[in-house]
Amino acid sequence: MFFQIRQVSKISLSISVDIQKRLTKQLITADLDELNKLSSGNHVSRIMNDVILIRDGFERAINNLVRDTFTVLALLFYLIWLDWLLSILVIIIYPLALRPVVRIGKKQNIIATSLQEQMEIVTSSLTEMIQGIRMVKSYNLEDMEINRSESVLNSLFSKMFSLVIGRAKILPILEILGGVAAASVIGFASYRVSTGELSPGSVVGYVTALLMIAQPARALGTFNTVFQEALSALARIYTQLKIIPKVISLSSAPNLKIVKNKPPKINFKAVSFAYNKKNIVLDHINFDVNSGTKVALVGQSGSGKSTIINLISRFYDPLNGQILINEQNIKDISLNSLRNNISLVSQETIIYNKSFMDNIRFGNLDASDHKIKKAAMNADIHDLIVNSLDGYNTIVGESGNTLSGGQKQRLSIARAILKDAPILLLDEATSSLDPETENEINKTLEKLTKNKTTITIAHKLSTIINSDQIILLSKGKIVNAGSHKELMKSSDHYKKLFQAGT
Repeated sequence: MFFQIRQVSKISLSISVDIQKRLTKQLITADLDELNKLSSGNHVSRIMNDVILIRDGFERAINNLVRDTFTVLALLFYLIWLDWLLSILVIIIYPLALRPVVRIGKKQNIIATSLQEQMEIVTSSLTEMIQGIRMVKSYNLEDMEINRSESVLNSLFSKMFSLVIGRAKILPILEILGGVAAASVIGFASYRVSTGELSPGSVVGYVTALLMIAQPARALGTFNTVFQEALSALARIYTQLKIIPKVISLSSAPNLKIVKNKPPKINFKAVSFAYNKKNIVLDHINFDVNSGTKVALVGQSGSGKSTIINLISRFYDPLNGQILINEQNIKDISLNSLRNNISLVSQETIIYNKSFMDNIRFGNLDASDHKIKKAAMNADIHDLIVNSLDGYNTIVGESGNTLSGGQKQRLSIARAILKDAPILLLDEATSSLDPETENEINKTLEKLTKNKTTITIAHKLSTIINSDQIILLSKGKIVNAGSHKELMKSSDHYKKLFQAGT
């Protein structure tokens, strides 16, 4: 028994961990378009809860299905050998349980799918609640969140209880049929004893073997319900694993050609894009970013500015048109090579629950400690780090919760400085900061943009007046382009945006 439990557990845990690894890998390599269809709670639930169901089903399959099937068959042959006539009664009665057991199993499959979907909702709701706890408290929404959490947990209870009820139905059915089989055998055997066909000892031996078959038969009956629940989880996982990324590059794709000390040029040629088929975000746009220049994208919210940044990084591919870097179509070059040559600093600063050193090192995993400290100095965050509890080894907390907004942004900039990529994309990097911190960060960004091809999105147009080119977007189209002075003279639209954003 020890050997069986040890080996089966080892195999089932290995299988479940392998599935979790594949799901995690698929999650990391999936297109943003697919990831955004479900919340983070949904993805976590599939990796954790669905896999647990599969593991339980596998363990039951090995422990019960194989062992109990052989036990039932062996005892059944033994019963036939003891008395084939009495065995006919058993063979007739026990299969009657198959129909309700199979029917309940199919229903369990449906309930299990519904339960896993509810688990996703619960996980997603709790994740949202924890992430937004400051907003909840500031708006006095505690009661609303408590009611919401109670509602989803009540639904979870209801679905879990339905699953338990399905399992509970199996045992009484098998017990009743087992009792009917035993009673029928005893009744018929008593008649045959009275006629002298059987001895009382033979009957006792037969009934003993019949009672021995009851336990493995019950186990096989309950196994079907667990197996159906596992099949439900497995179907969801295979659906997830079958999703193939669309944004890929061939293994034979060439690297992006970059001339040393010469920043690349970028060309958009008749590029169109839509996140869904109905709403066009970019409509056949054309523009050029010359080598080493600073280009700013301006326009109202929803005009397509951030989409351009996403397309350059190949988070998405355009529906039509071409994006060229140094005359190479970015679809035809290695995805790793493309992204190795791009640094992105956005308003969404991603900080891990690791040390300052580790968070900066994400910019270049092979960088020495000396280079990391130099990047921190250039981002004006070195003094803060060395004065922290453990210096560069200080853990910054989940999402950098021990840091201010400006400190997080400086950490993100230090990461970009360390990467030192020739293309720099700034997606409203200072939008969430106070004016004083914003001015300080902008001075730091000036250092970062030297000798790079830079594309900037800024919520304050006063910060991009020195750009070599400003591209004005409206409803997915370029309506004007030029320097700040030129646009102030030629575009009333730009002048209104500038006056509103200063």
